[in-house]
Amino acid sequence: MTTPLALDDILAQYEALRRDALETPAGRAGHGLALLLTRGLPAWLAALATLVPRRPAAPPDAPGPAAAPPRVPSAVRAEFTTVLAGMVLACTAEDRA
Repeated sequence: MTTPLALDDILAQYEALRRDALETPAGRAGHGLALLLTRGLPAWLAALATLVPRRPAAPPDAPGPAAAPPRVPSAVRAEFTTVLAGMVLACTAEDRA
């Protein structure tokens, strides 16, 4: 089972088309640009939907996006910062000696 084209796939193809339009010398445009210029955006999108492989659909029991990592409490962050600063200062003190 496949899903419809993902938005990021469409945007990637559009950016490639845009690059083709801006950077390709006259007379050397790709098929996508030629299709867009002769038949318009709806025809280009239809061709894109037909030709670009779709991503497989996630199984129904697949987990969703990963949860954000747990936040470190501010007191622990402060202590950690103090320890790291002490280590850096110790290293620079050794270099001076």
